[in-house]
Amino acid sequence: MTRELRRQFDLLRLITVKEITLKYKRTYLGIFWSLLNPVLSTIIFYIAFKIFMRIHVENYTLFLVSAMFPWTAFSAATSLSASSLINNVSLIKKIRFPRQMLVISVVIAQLVNFLFSIPVICVVVLLYDLTPGLSWIAGIPILVVVQFTLTLGFCLALSMVNAYFRDMEYIIGIFLNMLFWLTPIVYPVSTVPERYRAYMYINPLTSLMSSWRELFMRNRIEWRGIGLSFAVSLGVLCCGMLIFQTLGRRIDEVL
Repeated sequence: MTRELRRQFDLLRLITVKEITLKYKRTYLGIFWSLLNPVLSTIIFYIAFKIFMRIHVENYTLFLVSAMFPWTAFSAATSLSASSLINNVSLIKKIRFPRQMLVISVVIAQLVNFLFSIPVICVVVLLYDLTPGLSWIAGIPILVVVQFTLTLGFCLALSMVNAYFRDMEYIIGIFLNMLFWLTPIVYPVSTVPERYRAYMYINPLTSLMSSWRELFMRNRIEWRGIGLSFAVSLGVLCCGMLIFQTLGRRIDEVL
């Protein structure tokens, strides 16, 4: 590893650690706050859909948490990364370093938070008299890589666009709310009318969340879904990098 690469890696590590620790500094629960939001959301959706609306889905609590935690990691990274460049103006103007690191650190930090949710998912699995399988050992790292690729693509584009158009920060909230309901998180794809079901897979998160669910609920690595998700994720990442590089030429002037 060259000296320059080592310096950049150390800088990325420091920024990532700051992202993880600074947010929960001087709080009693610390990083466990990152678990509270998806847990409470799961409880609310369970009451609404399972008790009130009586949706017919087996092991519905596990069905929810197996997609809710990955979604929360994606959603949090997307919303936080939008302001990652704006919030680090002084660092950008003082030090020469790849600006992408600020976005990458946010995505990594949220995926680390997601990994803390794995024990919670294990508890829910055991409550349903199921057991985590050996497929988790291979499946979790593979799906984390796919989710990292997809999330980073979105975040690179949105962070740079938001530096030019500050309204984007508010539009992202609307976008994420729409995307949540267009992604099969609280309902299975099978409940969507068959004539519309193919359109669900235009959303790259559909295959990704379904793959997480297959892994946690059935101990099965859904290679077809993962392959589709990864192909789309690479496309999103390339687009995100292109937008970031193109608009990034004048970022110092804009900020």
